[in-house]
Amino acid sequence: MSHVTRIDAAGKPLDPTVKTAYDAEARRAGHVTNMKATLLHSLPAFNVFSSWLTVKDEVRAVIGQRALSLYSHAISATAGCLLCSTYFRRLLLEEGVKPEDFSPSPEEALLIELGYAVGNPQQPPAPDLMDRLKRRYDERTLVNLVTYGGTMLATNVFNTVLGIELDEYLEPYVISDRRREKRQQLA
Repeated sequence: MSHVTRIDAAGKPLDPTVKTAYDAEARRAGHVTNMKATLLHSLPAFNVFSSWLTVKDEVRAVIGQRALSLYSHAISATAGCLLCSTYFRRLLLEEGVKPEDFSPSPEEALLIELGYAVGNPQQPPAPDLMDRLKRRYDERTLVNLVTYGGTMLATNVFNTVLGIELDEYLEPYVISDRRREKRQQLA
């Protein structure tokens, strides 16, 4: 259960700047997620979580959508965020990838490993992870990958700590507790 209510454009009248942001998000994404509708209680917070989309676009341009979804899913699953891991599980399933049962390419495996490191910052990454990443990516891409990963982790924290409820359209993509436990054991 969410600890903070969702802003609803169909509900009570909104402050004009909040309404403008709400409408812009609805146009951009086609809907306003529970997370974004909750962030709209604070326009500075909403803007922080919206501004990282430019970094996400740069990362996507280098690694592609599937690898981006795998990286994001690894971060979210490792961090234990049901909302975010389900969101990226949905994207992967729509791309024909079952996150709990597929063979990643070498690049995807590397990004998944980085995602596990970002999602669990208390566990140091493999000592050679940065060397392997540097062989594959330039410094700008490394900065963007880690920046995106950090903002993804912040998204996980926001959703988990405030108990942001799963959006209805994500319900069919939730994995069972047994599969979730297996995945956590592998991480």
